[in-house]
Amino acid sequence: MIPKTISAQRRRLQRATVLVAVMSALAATGCSKQEAPQAPAPSAGGPAAMPEGMNDQQQTAMGRAIFNKRCASCHGTDGNGTGTSSGPALDQAQFKYGRTPEAIKESIVKGRPNGMPAFGSALQEIEIDTLVGFVQSLHKQ
Repeated sequence: MIPKTISAQRRRLQRATVLVAVMSALAATGCSKQEAPQAPAPSAGGPAAMPEGMNDQQQTAMGRAIFNKRCASCHGTDGNGTGTSSGPALDQAQFKYGRTPEAIKESIVKGRPNGMPAFGSALQEIEIDTLVGFVQSLHKQ
């Protein structure tokens, strides 16, 4: 009986955490005059799995909030590589390790040599998937 109660509490806490992140992201983008990027375009590897129950604007807002918190210092706020550290531009057509959703997710989760930290233990699956979609949306065709 106790393990089920703890498990249920964890699920409620995870849902609350995601809801707070989404609401914060929506509030932040609602005050901005900057136009949010469109939903990610499908890539050769197929589109990234996006959280159910969220529209494109909510997904973009959540992705931007996570990106600003975890990625912008290295990759720049617009993913153009102008961060304070030497992260590569993410608005390019090709990435060194691949631009498929799977390759982007692997970079986020496991990190890459010479600078890209692993975020697999710091982010929930929904945050990783949302971030993958946001990174894909940074490419300007």
